[in-house]
Amino acid sequence: MGEYAEISGERVKIGTCEDMYYLRFDQRHQVRALHGNVNPVKDAPELRFRFPWPDEDVTEPGAFEKYHRSLAVYGFTSTGSFEHHAVQFVAQAGYNVCLPCPESNAAQPFAIHRNGFAGAVQLVQQRFIPSIGLVPVLMCGGCGAKYRLEDRHEIEALAVAIRTEGDKRDREERLARDFHDRKDGPHQWAPMPSVFYHTIADRVLAGIAERIAA
Repeated sequence: MGEYAEISGERVKIGTCEDMYYLRFDQRHQVRALHGNVNPVKDAPELRFRFPWPDEDVTEPGAFEKYHRSLAVYGFTSTGSFEHHAVQFVAQAGYNVCLPCPESNAAQPFAIHRNGFAGAVQLVQQRFIPSIGLVPVLMCGGCGAKYRLEDRHEIEALAVAIRTEGDKRDREERLARDFHDRKDGPHQWAPMPSVFYHTIADRVLAGIAERIAA
């Protein structure tokens, strides 16, 4: 069910059920709750908010384009337990079968081959836990099951994994830029990828740095 709110006299969609796909936690006071819809201020602990991606800082509530944006976090594995969903597999001959998620322990008897896989762990949203703060919501890249991190050490490990991925991409980008500069002459380049990744890591940690009031 769609959830709507009002901003500047205009009715905008802010999410679906508990998922605030079009509203960040820091924007919850910018909208006015409408009757029959969730209240992003009073209901904050029951909702999952859009993660504050750095390149969307000027986007207004309800105006985000990609509703289900995520970031693959390679090298991170949560020690917590959560329930995976079944995954539907389709064969060209016309077979359709549901099997355990390839990223779950239940899939161990099966031979799993990955080709172009987007990553087992993806950062997708934030959840407000009054006793902790804003914690990251992750999603299994295989079955889409969502789970949140509440352990401070795990959250810090997640931030380290994000920074590591950014630094790795920097090294790859530097090699590519050096090659093109030698081949075609100096270019004007965009900021290195690590700027984006380190900002995301900073925001993951900022959520638990201090108590946040709803």
